[in-house]
Amino acid sequence: MSDIFQEVEEDVRRERYEQLWKKYGNVIIAAAVVLVLAVAGYQAWRTYDLSQRQKVSERYREASQAAESGNMVKAETDFAALSKDAPAGYATLSKLHLAGALIAQNKRDEAVSLLRELTTASNPLVANAARLRLAWIMADASPKTEITQLLQPLTPADSPWRFAAGEVLAYVDLKAGARAQAITEYQKLAQEPEASPSLRQRAAGIAEYLSANPEGTAATAAATPPVTPPAATARNPAAAQGTSPK
Repeated sequence: MSDIFQEVEEDVRRERYEQLWKKYGNVIIAAAVVLVLAVAGYQAWRTYDLSQRQKVSERYREASQAAESGNMVKAETDFAALSKDAPAGYATLSKLHLAGALIAQNKRDEAVSLLRELTTASNPLVANAARLRLAWIMADASPKTEITQLLQPLTPADSPWRFAAGEVLAYVDLKAGARAQAITEYQKLAQEPEASPSLRQRAAGIAEYLSANPEGTAATAAATPPVTPPAATARNPAAAQGTSPK
């Protein structure tokens, strides 16, 4: 008897499956097709996206090489193009490099305009680097109050940018004729253990020169420090974004 009941149960189950398949079979097949197409489409998109990122990375590398070799015309053209059509991370850093290419060609107004735009960037590393570079451009002609206001976000006691900002302000004092104050500021920077070795060495050299040459200025030497962020990101857009460039 148990075998008969089992056979009947299997027949009922089979009949139910057949009814369900007749009713929903087309829907199941369509869903499976959609799933397969979605997976295939996603894989195709990933392949395309990776290909595009590799192309942008190569363009960025070529533009950087042009700048390093002194071909600022090509660097300007390449970085300008990247700033318009590259993913956000590359586009933002390309603008920062573009400003450098403009400065190298004495296109001050264009560089200032671009750097002012970058001071509002959502990425603080980019915004701070733009502030610092802009401050150096303006240091020769702008009043100290304006430079101080521009650098204010970089000067808190816990900011890694405070020493670089202090160097700009020391130079501004020197240009304004506040020689003794400038010497004091340079000497203080030279003694800062948390400042970079290159900045300490540069500040010590300028302070020593000013002290030994009361009638000299050393303004040229004081105005040419490297303007780079605390973290090296110029060639690493991923670091600048905190994630991969998008």
